[in-house]
Amino acid sequence: MTMDFEEALKVVDAAIYSKAGRHMNAPEETILQGTWHGMTYEQMAETSQYSLNYLMRDIGPKFWRILSEALDEEVSKTNVRIIIERKRRGTWWQNDRSLDFLFLKKERNETDNWKGDSYRQNLVSDYDPATATKQDWGESPDVSAFYGREEEIETLEGWMLDETCQLVVLRGMSGVGKTLLTKKIAEGLQEKFDFVVWRSLSNAPNLRELVYSLLKSLPFPVAQNERDYLSQLLAKLRSQRCLIVLDGVEAILQPDRFAGQYRSGYQDYSELFRRLGEEAHQSCLVLTGLENPREITLSEGESAPVRSMSLVGLSENAVKSLLVKEGLSSQESWKALGKQYQGNPAALKIVAKLIRELFNGNVSEFLEQRAFVFGEIAKLLGTVFNRLSTLEKEILYVLAIETEAVSFTTIQKNISIPTSQGELLEALASLGQRGSIESTTADGKSLFILPAMVKEYVTKELLELIGGSSSDSQRGNSLDLEESIELNPATRKKVNINQWTHSNFEASWQPLEALLASRGDRLIPSLKYILPIRGEDTIKRFKTLRLGKTASSPEVALLLAVREDSDGKLAIRVQAHPSKEAQTLPTNLSLALVNDAGEILREVEAKQQETFLQLPLFRGRLGEQFGIQLESNNVIVTEDFKI
Repeated sequence: MTMDFEEALKVVDAAIYSKAGRHMNAPEETILQGTWHGMTYEQMAETSQYSLNYLMRDIGPKFWRILSEALDEEVSKTNVRIIIERKRRGTWWQNDRSLDFLFLKKERNETDNWKGDSYRQNLVSDYDPATATKQDWGESPDVSAFYGREEEIETLEGWMLDETCQLVVLRGMSGVGKTLLTKKIAEGLQEKFDFVVWRSLSNAPNLRELVYSLLKSLPFPVAQNERDYLSQLLAKLRSQRCLIVLDGVEAILQPDRFAGQYRSGYQDYSELFRRLGEEAHQSCLVLTGLENPREITLSEGESAPVRSMSLVGLSENAVKSLLVKEGLSSQESWKALGKQYQGNPAALKIVAKLIRELFNGNVSEFLEQRAFVFGEIAKLLGTVFNRLSTLEKEILYVLAIETEAVSFTTIQKNISIPTSQGELLEALASLGQRGSIESTTADGKSLFILPAMVKEYVTKELLELIGGSSSDSQRGNSLDLEESIELNPATRKKVNINQWTHSNFEASWQPLEALLASRGDRLIPSLKYILPIRGEDTIKRFKTLRLGKTASSPEVALLLAVREDSDGKLAIRVQAHPSKEAQTLPTNLSLALVNDAGEILREVEAKQQETFLQLPLFRGRLGEQFGIQLESNNVIVTEDFKI
């Protein structure tokens, strides 16, 4: 009678278990099934989730070797069917009582062969021993395309093996390669551990579901009379050396808060991480994520059993290897491209595809465009940005308008949200953990700056916010933070800005986006002064005024920001900016608020090489009037307005 594959699988699994104390894993079953049906390794790879190299060069040789040792004769792809069918005719595997664990059925009870073994009598009813494999890779990715990371691998393997760390966290920006690096290390160390279990947290399982899933993948059944699942897990981690990977820990952490705080219903994860970090065991738990859970931040240290690594971009050599694989040319520009995209492998692959399609793979030609590619890259950056608290976003906006690193004092001075010094420090620490800011020192002081990609992304968000397309309504309240000037009623007819609230604009008053679009390299300095008027509930319009009658007379962009307050008044901010072509404002320019009688209520004057002037906030009711006066070198231009 011909032996079918299910029978063969049972015999081989029993043989592997008798030799190694584990069941076959999924890749081994793929090889056995393919071989049984006469498939080549290429065909196995095409019909499975595994690569050809992984099956033929990695899993295959190990599988045939351990099966040969278990059956005490040389077994290979060409003779395995003959040997297994011959073994089936014998009784060696049926009489070996050490293999009873393999054939345990759900319906067994206290009257069967397990009677007398109190631990095995208390098996959970739905326990399936077939899931207790030596390696359970879960949803782990394929790592056939991997670049660099030699230093990180050396450090992490040292922590896990030489220093026997019990809890290791790998955090970093989306796309930087946390998951791939962890899989690479886990594959390299799998023979150093009795069991390897990989779990994704992307679907945010509750703690009980997760721990039970882990217990089912470890070598012994779960005791039904033991309700403390965490204690059961710790017991197994003490008795066996296990490597457990939990990928994507941010799924159980709360967005819109400082880093490391748990979502509602997931606070009990803190107990898992605390116990795995504090209680003695011989295993290692590895977490990957965008940020550290709070317990890790509090307990990590250079000599502690809990360690944390912030993963940054690829090295220059690794970037070169990636771009070679992507088929790009003009290698002299690769370093600049890697720097622009922070060595982020996912971002580099996205932009490489665009360079191939639009510039025939020429990196130099792409960089000449001086454009930053968003699209899918924006999604990578948005995963972090959208998790930030309001204060953290405000800090990023402040840093985005700076051209160099700034001090804590400068940030504190420019923040428009009322906050304590302690809250600001905590927000900076949270941003640092999330990889959203970089810090350096100069003259003994700490300075802060945005990484290249983050700066591009935050600037884009800020432009949308200033232009009124953002949904962040809190930003609009920043107009309230300065001294306001009350207007008195007047009688002269003026430009009616109350109509602006109904989207009726004079043709000469253009949207702010037109002014920003003309700034080019001068965009960031301009944003620094426009920042206070951002918000979707603030109307922003500008008009170019010529200070003289000739074509060569200097020009100034007069900018008004208008917002309707809850009391019915309009809050108005007035600024003067250089015209589209100019770098600075005209010499000796003054900007003044005047009443209907021509009396100056407030006035500010430009210093030499000034790039911006701003009047204090003022407010007025329907029917009130005012004028804005610009003066330079005895030339006066006045714009009159009616609310």
